[in-house]
Amino acid sequence: MNNEDQNKREWQWTGKRIEYNNTWPDCGMWHGDIQIEFDNWLKQQSLSQIFEVVKLSDSAQQVLYDNAKLNKLFSGILDIYDELPYRPDEAFDIAWRSLEIFMNHHRNIAWQADGDRTAPHLIMRTVKDLIMPLANKEKSVEDVFEGYLCNIPLSVLVFTILRCYIIHDLSINTQIKKVSERAEEVLTKDLYDDIKIQYKLEQDVKPAVDVLRNAALLLQLILKGREVTVNKHKYQLGLEKRLEFLLSCVLYTSRCERFHGDYFSPFKSDRANLDTYAFSYYLLAFCYIYLLTLIHRHCELNNIGEICSLDSILDAAKTMQDRMEPLIAKGK
Repeated sequence: MNNEDQNKREWQWTGKRIEYNNTWPDCGMWHGDIQIEFDNWLKQQSLSQIFEVVKLSDSAQQVLYDNAKLNKLFSGILDIYDELPYRPDEAFDIAWRSLEIFMNHHRNIAWQADGDRTAPHLIMRTVKDLIMPLANKEKSVEDVFEGYLCNIPLSVLVFTILRCYIIHDLSINTQIKKVSERAEEVLTKDLYDDIKIQYKLEQDVKPAVDVLRNAALLLQLILKGREVTVNKHKYQLGLEKRLEFLLSCVLYTSRCERFHGDYFSPFKSDRANLDTYAFSYYLLAFCYIYLLTLIHRHCELNNIGEICSLDSILDAAKTMQDRMEPLIAKGK
């Protein structure tokens, strides 16, 4: 599409957004070209939703009734469903907010002596202290998280390379590190620098499309846990570091950008496509499954009864993964 066609299209879409503004609420919910295309895709897949809830256990009512903080948290999680199927980005915002609420709640119980309340630090602790012991004990848990790490949409990986290496400071206070600093810490400085050298990534220059794609494909291999050679050096990351990277450098970065960055509504844009849905649904599904797994572990470790079984979490995780797979494949 040349510049003239792009300008015409943006003019038309600006008009659409104005019309929606001026005819609301009579016009109903925004339902543009991409929503219609997504509807058609869902019908082709014989689906009404991509998202799958984790079914709660029979004991959940008593456990939630007895634990006001968890009951309050659960009420917030329910807000996710109101945004679906058309706004998985908004649903992700709710899931992430719920995750941060849970991490602080667990910290107040289990990590009172730890004075670091920042999200990246709490992410590191939840991965290390709650998830990894379970994954090391239950192969099915390891397999589910490996499955998500092995099937990340290419658009998510491209976004991550751009945010980790190109100037895009999302900091809002001194406690929140820049994305690049978090990436360097999790990947190690050596690997972070070697990626930068191999692809000649400069902070103030957007890479060419082929360079960006190749760097994203390398990151894909790294997050799959493969041994890679970067700038003549060999690297391989274990599950713990890969989970931490995905949470701290991908999901948390997206959350910060949506809350504090230069943000254009993704589903009211002329650039929206099915890959836009794949991007947001992936972040939502992973965040939700991670959160419910943490809740399961919290209940188990504190002996307060069962809100959701591990089998129920794994079933929902696999269902969403299977439903997302053809959508993710469209963007590769």
